[in-house]
Amino acid sequence: MRRDKNLSVLFYLFLTLWVAALIYQILALGSLARFSRMPLPSLSGHSHPGVTVLKPVRGVGADTRECLTSFLNQAYAPFQVLFGVADPQDRVIPLLKELQSSFPEVDVEILVCQANLGLNPKVSTLRQLEPQARYDYLVISDSDIKVGPDYLQQVVAALQEPGVGLVTCPYRAGKMRSLGAAFEALSISADFIPSVAVAYYVEGISFGLGATLALSRQVLAQSGGLAVLADYLADDYQLGNRVAQVGYQIRLLPYVVETHASEETFIGYLAHQLRWARTYRVCRPRGYFAYGITQVLIFALCTWLFSGLAPWALGIVFATIMVRGIVAYGSEHRLLQGQLPWPYLALVPLKDLLSFGLWLLSFMGDKVRWQGKLYRVKPSGELDRISR
Repeated sequence: MRRDKNLSVLFYLFLTLWVAALIYQILALGSLARFSRMPLPSLSGHSHPGVTVLKPVRGVGADTRECLTSFLNQAYAPFQVLFGVADPQDRVIPLLKELQSSFPEVDVEILVCQANLGLNPKVSTLRQLEPQARYDYLVISDSDIKVGPDYLQQVVAALQEPGVGLVTCPYRAGKMRSLGAAFEALSISADFIPSVAVAYYVEGISFGLGATLALSRQVLAQSGGLAVLADYLADDYQLGNRVAQVGYQIRLLPYVVETHASEETFIGYLAHQLRWARTYRVCRPRGYFAYGITQVLIFALCTWLFSGLAPWALGIVFATIMVRGIVAYGSEHRLLQGQLPWPYLALVPLKDLLSFGLWLLSFMGDKVRWQGKLYRVKPSGELDRISR
């Protein structure tokens, strides 16, 4: 009898958690719908100040040329693009020189940034690029990002809105050439973008997304500059957070860019997700713990289990799978206008189970592997290298 009572308590506990998680999914759907209707900023009445794009580059992938070309093919003037490469033997350098020759009308410079200015190689490169920037407005973007020709117009217009200190953009997955890339696309559309949309409307965001970090030199200096980010893995989060702390608004622009990690392996996907999870847990411990409430499929399965495998509770599981599919579809095809094929939506339940496992694993250590090196993530969010 005592066992039955314990099972009953667990049943009602997981049923309550399922209801809370379902409410979150509904809130996510509403936030996605609201964000998809948000108009882009009006370009009329805005000046066209000069912009410098800071672009750290490493290696050549299948879509590197396409991504880098998109930043040179901008319907905006004046602008400058600074490509930074840490390794003078990097095989991307010939491609960069070719692009420089192909776009003589664009102010393009290629800089070899060999100095090691911290544990984050991207930030190290950015610190060496920034002094060469010709203009006051800076746009930082990862090398695997592809944008449209009106990208700089939209970003600069948003950056000139009163009170805005940093502009950032949501992103979708580009071409998918592997199972890992498909799961990455699902994680973006089913989990990450809905959570960003909810945060934006519920409390406002105090972080940036590495796909786009646009700000002025003045705001960058007020937030501490790039040097303070030298040893942080989540440099995009830290930069946005520091801009928010000095009183500026973080503007989430409804302009979707593309990330191209098309050749990522499934193991690479899992490693990337675990690295992100442990970093997020350190940066926002309370928020990350509360993120567990989004695990609606786990709660549905536990409700079914502790109901004694009742048929009606199995209906909760199927209804949950349907809701998760709707969230993923609404995010990927309505808001992000992505390319994820319909059949891949059937993988959402498996992705959700993997996500729960990774969420648990994130509490079981503080080590992450990044670019072949092992680090410990300190409570401050900074990295401590523990192997070469």
